[in-house]
Amino acid sequence: MQIRQFRVVLKSKNFDRTCNFYGEVLALPRLKSWDDDDGRGALFQAGPGAVEVIGRPRESHGWDEDFDYQGPEHKLVLSWIVPSAEKAYEELLFRDRNVPGGLRKGADGALTFETHDPDGVRILLREESG
Repeated sequence: MQIRQFRVVLKSKNFDRTCNFYGEVLALPRLKSWDDDDGRGALFQAGPGAVEVIGRPRESHGWDEDFDYQGPEHKLVLSWIVPSAEKAYEELLFRDRNVPGGLRKGADGALTFETHDPDGVRILLREESG
């Protein structure tokens, strides 16, 4: 099996707000966007992987169980390794003052911090350990 890219696909409650978070607050490069009858989407580069944010079609109304199910965000954690947790934390605070918890040392002694996207998905950023 040859895997060319790893993607995490997130169904957003508010597409524009979630795209703003990944594109502006986290400053991930937007690789592509689409808006068609099946829905809206945006693909953001996250290191060697990608975060794909999808939203409902603009004209959709009402509850769609396949799209609106709320369970996974409580189980999903995006864990990203960064060269410097302190620098990543400072950059994130510059763009969004709402970063809970602050920097802390993980069990292995590496600096770490976390935030959440607008849909409640937990994002853990860890410093590369030597």
